[in-house]
Formats: sequence, C-alpha cells, structure tokens
Amino acid sequence: MHTRFVKTALVCALSAVALVGCGKGIKAESKKPAKLIKISAPVAVLSPVFSASLDQGRSMMKGSRASKKDVVDLQVAQTGEGLIAASRGGIVSLLNGKQTVWSVDLKEAITSGVASNQSGSVAILGTRSGKVVAINAQTGAIVWEKALPTSSPTPALVTNNRVLLSGNNGTLYGLDLQTGTAMWQFSTQNVDVSVRGAAKPLYLDEQTALFGTADGRIHAINPVSGTPLWTRRVGMATGGSAVERMSDVDGTPLVVGQHLYVTSFSGQLAAFDMSTGRPMFVGEIPSTKSPTILGETLVVTGVNGDVKAFNRLTGETLWLNENLKHRKLTNPVNVGNYVAVGDYDGVIHLFDVDGNIVSRAETKGQLTSLQVNGNRLYAQSASGVVSVWQF
Repeated sequence: MHTRFVKTALVCALSAVALVGCGKGIKAESKKPAKLIKISAPVAVLSPVFSASLDQGRSMMKGSRASKKDVVDLQVAQTGEGLIAASRGGIVSLLNGKQTVWSVDLKEAITSGVASNQSGSVAILGTRSGKVVAINAQTGAIVWEKALPTSSPTPALVTNNRVLLSGNNGTLYGLDLQTGTAMWQFSTQNVDVSVRGAAKPLYLDEQTALFGTADGRIHAINPVSGTPLWTRRVGMATGGSAVERMSDVDGTPLVVGQHLYVTSFSGQLAAFDMSTGRPMFVGEIPSTKSPTILGETLVVTGVNGDVKAFNRLTGETLWLNENLKHRKLTNPVNVGNYVAVGDYDGVIHLFDVDGNIVSRAETKGQLTSLQVNGNRLYAQSASGVVSVWQF
C-alpha cells in the first residue's frame, strides 16, 4: 500500500477517534493494595534462567531521599553477548548470565533505561541531568555524551541512524547515532500537571516514528529529518481539576498488522485501521501502559489495578479481572499462551485466555515494566534485581 495513503488514513482515523472519545477524569487514589488470592492449582509457565543484583553506585548512595524513592522504568537491552542493564545509581553492566563482562560508572542517577540499535552494538542511556550517553556494547567504552536541557523518563528508540528521545519538558529530540549531535528537535505542548513518565517512541516505518506525549496526543515525525507528519489528540480529559484534566499518552502505542492501539490516562483506549482510515472502537480503561495481544484478545492494565481484555477487532469487553487492585501494575506482555503482568511487590501474575490468574513468579522489588524477547521474559526491579525466565 502506498505510504502517503496510509499516513493520510491514519490522520483521518485519529481525528474520528478524538471526536468519539468519552473517557472520565481519573482522581488520585490512595487505597491499600489488594491481597493476593491463593491459586488452587497453579500452572507451570515460567522457568527461572538467572537473577542478578546490580551495583547501585555511589550516586544512589549520595542521592536525596526523593531520588532514592523514585521508581524509574529501567529496562534492559539484549545483545549478542548477553544483556545490558543499568542501576538507578549510574552503573551500566553487560551481563552474561550472572557473570559481569564489563561495568562503567556514569557517576549520576539514570532516568531512562537501556536502548540499543538493531545490531546490538551500541547502548543508549539518559541521566537525571539530561545527559545522553552512548556506550560500545562489546567493550563498555563511552562513545559519546550529549547534554540536553532536560532528562528523558523513558528509553530511547534507535533507528535510521538516529537516537529518538522524549524529554521531560515536552520536547522531542533526534540525535545522530554516530556522534550524538542534535539533528532536530520538536516542541510539544508542555502541561502543568502530568503523570510521571513518557511513552517510548515507536518505529512505524522508514519515514515515521510515533511519540505519545503528556498533552494526550500522538505525534508522527520523520525520524531522520524531524519533519512533523501529523499530530492528533487521543486522550480526552473532561474533569475540572488538574488531576482530572490529565490525559497523558504514556504507554507506547501497539501496532499489530494494519491496526494501531493507543491507551491514555484519561480513559480512552483508541483502536483504528491504518489501511482504511476508519476508527475501529474506543474502549474504556484509564492506562499509562502499552497493551498486548493474545490471539484476538487485546489486554490492558489500568491505573487502578484492573486487567481488562477486549476483542481486538470489535472492542467488545471479554473479561475484567479486579483481583490486583492498587498493586501498581506493569504493562502486560504475551508469554506463550498466557499474559504476564508485574506489580509493586515484584510478583508476576500469569493470566489465561479467560482472565484467570493461573500462575505466579517472584523477584525482589517493585516492577515497572516487563519485556519479552524470543521465549524469554525479562524484568528489572526498583531494587536493581534483573531476572530472566524462560517459557
């Protein structure tokens, strides 16, 4: 299909979704996390591969009380030699199983987890001061550093010889992968109150990267030139208070074939067909996490701990599980025939296709995100424990 037609259709679809969105504002809640219900006959799903504790670094030891309590979404990146992980305190390490191949101390707190290019030769990280650092993935040598006026709360996207970043100040950046030179920047509307975090940029095609932002919008930008292609609102807040007006798109959009799915804090789950330009449905669940697909089922974790499944073509609600209320859930990920979701206690819950929790696995410390690569599940906790399971 012609790229220009697809982009035009995408614009029309997002316009339609914005018009029919009807989510309600979400008030901040401070309720106790639900107690876990015992699984009567647990199913064996995940087998531990290894677990390793990262050096937290002097930056965390010397940090303020607030910085020590910050829960940063520190994701790992897989390379041919193992996986690269970073602690909040600034220590970046290449792990081959439990063995540390190399470590480098960036000497300040890290706010955006490890990103890597497709070949796995370079690792990209961001620090609290706004510094972006490129590291040789084989040797641990620092290739370049670039100081930006803001930090990034999410891992970068590395594509088309560019490092694409979402800044805390609402500005999007495109850096040269080889040198760190800023090739372009694009300013979005910076809101006064927003959810802490941001959506990792998403590669759509050679000419298009998608950015979700705190103003409830998706921005499509050419990753090489920084040319804005289109901007459309997805989150539609309707309340009067500052919290009720929050409409952040913090979950990375999900693309499955020709279909695009986007969540928002204000409660709209937007789905549309990129080939026809037609909205498919608008579901109801406030979320700051990327959804996942299991067969024809779209699974989303809500800000209040709900796990909800929709028919991914019609938007019909298939099931709703409320057993994990207020447990600060991660994004859901597809694990074979199951969906895995992590929580604030380091527990990973496995759901079957009917929405039942049928198995659990545990690590130490709060989880903010889960990653799947091949037949392995990766998690890094706020305590600096990296865990890998096989399924």
